[in-house]
Amino acid sequence: MARPVKREEAGDTLERQKRDEEVLRANKELAAYFKGDRTEREARAALKIIKAFIRDRERADPGSLRPLPGVGPAAPKPTKARTTTSKIRAVRKAAVRKPRRQVRDTPPEAFHSVEADAPASEPAEPDETT
Repeated sequence: MARPVKREEAGDTLERQKRDEEVLRANKELAAYFKGDRTEREARAALKIIKAFIRDRERADPGSLRPLPGVGPAAPKPTKARTTTSKIRAVRKAAVRKPRRQVRDTPPEAFHSVEADAPASEPAEPDETT
């Protein structure tokens, strides 16, 4: 019995290009359906193509995945040594900023009643209503 051929071994670049074009076309067909230019039947066919493409990508090794069709290769990440002048200016501006002025709270003594201000040594006058 023959050994099953892996997808990567069987597919060459021409087949991959055709597949990518097919997926792009299916995306356009699906978008046209939502605009009202295609029938539901055409949209279902396009959706099947897209689902098959996604299934194949899920089964593939994440390290060997190619970029999605219609999207170019990912841009290389900038190195940490390169900083833009706007970032440098922002850092300098933050370092020079004056600290914010603190809002003064009303001291707690201002909220005491007049009776509380009476000295504790003098007893309060009793009510003489009898």
